[in-house]
Amino acid sequence: MPHQHPLHADVDVPCLCCGSVQRFRFASASDQVVCGHCRSHLGPERAEQRDREHIALWCGILEAHDSDARDAAAEASAAAGEAAELVARLTAERDQLRAGAIDTASEVGAALQDQLRDDRVRRAERATQLTAKRVDTAMVALWRLQAFHHPDPKKPGSCVCGRTLPTCGESRVLEAVRQEMRDWERRNLELLRAGKRHGLPPEHPEVGAAGPAGGGAGGR
Repeated sequence: MPHQHPLHADVDVPCLCCGSVQRFRFASASDQVVCGHCRSHLGPERAEQRDREHIALWCGILEAHDSDARDAAAEASAAAGEAAELVARLTAERDQLRAGAIDTASEVGAALQDQLRDDRVRRAERATQLTAKRVDTAMVALWRLQAFHHPDPKKPGSCVCGRTLPTCGESRVLEAVRQEMRDWERRNLELLRAGKRHGLPPEHPEVGAAGPAGGGAGGR
């Protein structure tokens, strides 16, 4: 009797002899839907052999299913245990956080304290980086401004912009922070010369001389 299964492809279908689901690859619709276990006992004269082999096959399939079920149950039990442990730990952490008191003598409290300490360190490091970047941005702006407003060595008492120092508002502002600017420039020049990232602007003479490897303004 012709079958309706796909041809030239692996398909899992029940064997018409033993009833177990087996993998077949049919070349034609007239191929027998009989698995390799059953081909040796086809025919009425081999009924006893067929029954014995069917029983052995079914027992093997049942044992395999039982083994898979036991493995799945063990995995589920282990997963449930891990989940329960995680829930208990998180609950303990939540309770300590709600109470505002961390028991560092307990394993949960010690781990929680370490997490909070690490978080505080990361936040402090990030805040330091942001502060340094803001300082660099401000100092670069002042450094660029002082190129147009600083004492004229050829005209004592005058700014290079042409106004007198007392009447040049920019010079008065810069004079109040000129030492801080020099200190900032010195520190960043040391970083530049050491090949480290620095906050100097790209138009700084030494940055241009150092080339692209010298980093750049705000590059911390």
